[in-house]
This record gives sequence, C-alpha cells and structure tokens, in this order.
Amino acid sequence: MIYRYVILAAICAVIWVLNGRHIAEGARNHLVSEIYAHTGLGIFFTGLTLESVFGGTEIWLQGNILWVRILGFALYVPAAIFVFGSMIELHRRGEARDDEALSAYGTTVVVDNGVFRMVRHPMWFGMIIWSVALMLVSQSVPAIVLGIAALNLFRMAAIKETEFNIEKFGDPYRDYIKRAPMWNFFKGLRR
Repeated sequence: MIYRYVILAAICAVIWVLNGRHIAEGARNHLVSEIYAHTGLGIFFTGLTLESVFGGTEIWLQGNILWVRILGFALYVPAAIFVFGSMIELHRRGEARDDEALSAYGTTVVVDNGVFRMVRHPMWFGMIIWSVALMLVSQSVPAIVLGIAALNLFRMAAIKETEFNIEKFGDPYRDYIKRAPMWNFFKGLRR
C-alpha cells in the first residue's frame, strides 16, 4: 500500500513543479491569467490523480448514480475537442514566437478559426467542462471541491486573458469579442 502513496506523491510533485514554473513566470511577467490557469491545471490534475489512486476507497467515497456518471463520461468528448482543438489552432495559425508568450502556444495574431469561432477561450472552456465531467464521474466530495476550485480558476484565467488580449491586440481583439461569445458555444455554432 505504501507504494501507492509514493507514486501519488511523485505524480503530484511533477504536476506542481511543471505548473509552478509557469505560475512563477506568470508572476514575474505580471500575467495574472497564467497564474490562474496553471493553478487551476495543478488543482485539476491533482484531483484527477487523487481520484485515480483513492477513488472508491474509504478515504475517497464515491457516489454511484449511473446516469450522472455516463453524462460525465460523455462530457469528456466536447472537453477534449475544445482543449486539443485550441492547441491545434494556436499552433497552426497563431504565429507563435518564443519571446512573445510564456506558453508554447503563444500567439502574435488574433486566432478566430476552428474552435475559436465558437467560444473566445476554448482551452479554458474545455477545462471547465472537463472539471465538471470529473465531478460527475467520481461523485465524491473531494473531487467536487477540487473541481469547483479548478473551474473557478479557469473562469478567472479567461477573464484575465481577455483583458490581456485587449491590451495586446487592441481593436482586432475587440472586434473578435463582438463575434465570439465567451462561453455560449451554441451561439458560436450559429455563426
């Protein structure tokens, strides 16, 4: 049983070291959205790791409502589409430069193709959906608490990223805001 705790500690350490680098760099560069985003990612992946190790044990009791669990698993699909779709579009069309942003997907142009046509911040929207999905699949109090914390951090990351992008891109981003809703992807689909 002790090996579970050692593996858990090692995985959580890696999660927080990787995200901690981005949090520290975001703090140095006054990029509040990066701080929120990577704190949220750290909490989300810590919750996912804890769920994987302790899910269903006496430490981490889970609910067992089948239709809620199925709904959670179904939400993994749109979450993955938004998260990975945003990575692909930013890589393909974002004209990233190493010195331009913290992330490998930093962009020097306003990207409004693919999933960016549906919602303004598809990465954070996808992570919010993923957080809700994890809560529905696990149906445990710790997963719900960590999921709510993570989704609120992703929401704040999106708000702060909007402010950052307005400052960075100016009028082209303001025009994009008029075309792409923040979260209402049904409205974005109609575009």
